[in-house]
Amino acid sequence: MELMRFFEKVEGEADLKGIAVGWNDEVSDNVFIVEYVPNGFKTRLPFESVKQCKWEDLRAVIAGEREPNVLYHMARIVGYYSRVENWNKSKIGELHDRHVGNYQVA
Repeated sequence: MELMRFFEKVEGEADLKGIAVGWNDEVSDNVFIVEYVPNGFKTRLPFESVKQCKWEDLRAVIAGEREPNVLYHMARIVGYYSRVENWNKSKIGELHDRHVGNYQVA
């Protein structure tokens, strides 16, 4: 989902309230903070998670109807899985470099 589209969806929901947008040069600090007004529950959503998830999943996590682990990003490097959220800036840069390219099946 596009970031602006996410912001518009949050603003269009009566029971959701955008609290903050954190923007920093560090990838891990680029987040939306959204409050679910009925219970005051606040959710921190990394930009990358918002970009990769559907609105229905994001809203369910914000409302507490679904576990937030649907937003974890995993990578399989050299045979094991690890959470991307635990990586430093250099390691995340390496991951982005791996995604560059126009891969097609002939």
